[in-house]
Amino acid sequence: MRIQIDGKEIQALPDETILQAARREGVYIPSLCYSDPTEPTHSCRLCMVELMEGEKGKMVASCAMKAKDGMVVSTRTDRVMRVRKTLLKLLYAQAPENPAIVELMERFDVEKEEVFPNKEGQCILCGLCVQACKKLGSSAITTMSRGTTKEVDTPYGKEAMSCIGCASCADFCPTKCIEVVDTEEGRTIWNKHFKWARCEKCGAIVGTDKHYSLANGTEPIICPDCRRHAITDLFAATLGEE
Repeated sequence: MRIQIDGKEIQALPDETILQAARREGVYIPSLCYSDPTEPTHSCRLCMVELMEGEKGKMVASCAMKAKDGMVVSTRTDRVMRVRKTLLKLLYAQAPENPAIVELMERFDVEKEEVFPNKEGQCILCGLCVQACKKLGSSAITTMSRGTTKEVDTPYGKEAMSCIGCASCADFCPTKCIEVVDTEEGRTIWNKHFKWARCEKCGAIVGTDKHYSLANGTEPIICPDCRRHAITDLFAATLGEE
């Protein structure tokens, strides 16, 4: 299955979206809310492209549109650029001065405008963190409220029993706005504190205690390096006995 993006013919795989095919072939389409490991949220709409049908074109979200043989796609038409710049201005108003958004604005020559009054935080409500947490089986965070008060949080803003402190949500966050405080004693995230699980041999941190126990049960806490060394020593001892 072959499609054309900005005049470049590329091979698209079965059940692949336009965005996936473009990324795999090195064709740049901006996106803040898309990540392969999680379920798509289709929220930021920065990946909008123009799908040409005869002499007419229609705007589609490339993260949601499946590639079909013979598709002709344009990522930088005047229409696409107008939509992209408008979306970036709205995102900037939602998360002023966020480095990820500012970088995209500079890339596409978008001028900064006034932001929403008294706007705090840098969340753009893309939902990636919620999807990542759900994918891991925790579902400790979700979107709360509606409209201008909508936010991502734990239920009622309290400690979530299912949170394991893995910070995967923060890793997936495109605007890096989820606060994770790591100290010598442990980690604080989403109003909850976790102690570190440390390697019983070298003392290296291998994760939070809850994260490690969930993945390994009651096994001794051994870091990957010490585990490899133990296997190497066992292998060397076995050879020595022969």
